[in-house]
Amino acid sequence: MIRSLTYLARILLLTTAAGLALSCGDDAGGPTVDSTLLGIYQVDSYQGSVVGCSQPSDLDPSPAFVLLYSFLPNDDPDEPLLGGLFCSTIESCRQAAQAAPEPTIGYSFIEGNDAAGWRGWAISSSGAANDQCRADVQAHVLTSTDTNAINIETKTFQTVFDGTEASPGSTDLVCRNIDAINALRDDPPCTEILVLDATLEAGI
Repeated sequence: MIRSLTYLARILLLTTAAGLALSCGDDAGGPTVDSTLLGIYQVDSYQGSVVGCSQPSDLDPSPAFVLLYSFLPNDDPDEPLLGGLFCSTIESCRQAAQAAPEPTIGYSFIEGNDAAGWRGWAISSSGAANDQCRADVQAHVLTSTDTNAINIETKTFQTVFDGTEASPGSTDLVCRNIDAINALRDDPPCTEILVLDATLEAGI
């Protein structure tokens, strides 16, 4: 999720969304994600590091607000997800919430709940590594100590994993996102971190 530590790169949504809880619908009749955390949050702290994950420091410039909202992903419009976008004013946040776009620069959380936390993953880069695949996997975790404060932590992990043949006998490898994420179980090195703390400012 870190492009230069001050911007969020494109989030690559996955097809697995286990544990996502859905509600019956919103006032407009469309489905919404089941969360009480939706709203506009003022960013209180914005820290990161590109040289490991143990000592993040303050980043400048810091975004003014982060919006948590419900959106329908383009590849599965029947499954609402919890999204996050940066915005500069409360009004621009509300406009984004009304449009409810699939995040291109921001967060997508595909599983979890308010009590246990929300989780999402993205692939920031990938390619071949000799006869294997490699990928930088971003793991996003959203937690809330109460209904007025949130913490979003993104760690980037370097993974190496086996690919699959493009076709029988082919020397080309297919490197799947889900295999990159599954490789996190091997405890790969954490190379970058971004940590955001924010307080609820307004509803949407």
